[in-house]
Amino acid sequence: MTASLLELNEVKKDYHIRRYGRVIRTSNALNKLTFNVEKGQIFGFLGPNGAGKTTTIKCITGILNCDNGTIYIDGKNIENNGFENKNKIGFLPEKVGLYGSLTAQETLKFYGGFYSLSDSIIEERGGELLDLLGLSHSLVKTVREYSLGMRKRLALATALLHEPEILILDEPTSGLDPRGVKALRTLLLDLNKKGLTIIFSSHILSEVQELCTDVGIINNGKMIRQGSISSIMKTVEKTAIKLSLRVNDFNEKNEKILNKNKYISILENKDLGKHRKIILKLKEDLIPWVTKKLVENGTKIFSIEPHNTTLEDVFLTETESENEA
Repeated sequence: MTASLLELNEVKKDYHIRRYGRVIRTSNALNKLTFNVEKGQIFGFLGPNGAGKTTTIKCITGILNCDNGTIYIDGKNIENNGFENKNKIGFLPEKVGLYGSLTAQETLKFYGGFYSLSDSIIEERGGELLDLLGLSHSLVKTVREYSLGMRKRLALATALLHEPEILILDEPTSGLDPRGVKALRTLLLDLNKKGLTIIFSSHILSEVQELCTDVGIINNGKMIRQGSISSIMKTVEKTAIKLSLRVNDFNEKNEKILNKNKYISILENKDLGKHRKIILKLKEDLIPWVTKKLVENGTKIFSIEPHNTTLEDVFLTETESENEA
């Protein structure tokens, strides 16, 4: 059985809005948040803006203290093992902050000092990382001469320098060109094969779907869905699928017939010239009923195509249902 490397148990974090020294409002950023990440996973951490993703990451990395609940890394409470646990984590924030006057090697030496790494280890390990990340040809340049993509790669090198057990990435592909995104994906998959556990927070759902093994969806400070990507998508597929039809003679009567069925939603009704494109959200077993009703009422169906469920569909379904609850 795979062991949990990271566990959050009913973690709570509030932000107090003050005016003239008095608390006028309290914002519940994390509301008894509970989830776990197992060793060897590439864990996609998803949620809409304001859901609590960044606050969660700050609590895990020790930047913030949670108000209640517990966070364990490798079975140890981070409150009692702060320095040890921070050594187990590598962190790449969305906004990279590096000193512009330093070169790549000087940057690694500076950050390596926080982990008490010797100069020889920093030189050896740092050289490997700079080469791996395509920065070995820019050693004489200072950071201020780097592009955003180069600065992100250097920041990733600093996060990996001390050989952490968990790598946490907050919007890592932001600002990268397609070549940079592909190179990062290849690197992360290679690191994961070597045993690195990765937490990947991103708004680019297609990237998460392609890279991650598991996913957790957070909303309003709570974990609303966690599991392997494949199992979550299968669950949503059973609930509803999207169906694309190209038809002629689709009138208001057809639309009313479909709208009367509470298990069918018309997502799109678009005139393409020769045909109309109709996209429905419905239970799969209703497809024969839909085609039968449309044909009976004079609609000519030229094509019918089920849509494969994507992580975006799952994300929208889960967060919408949570907000409606």
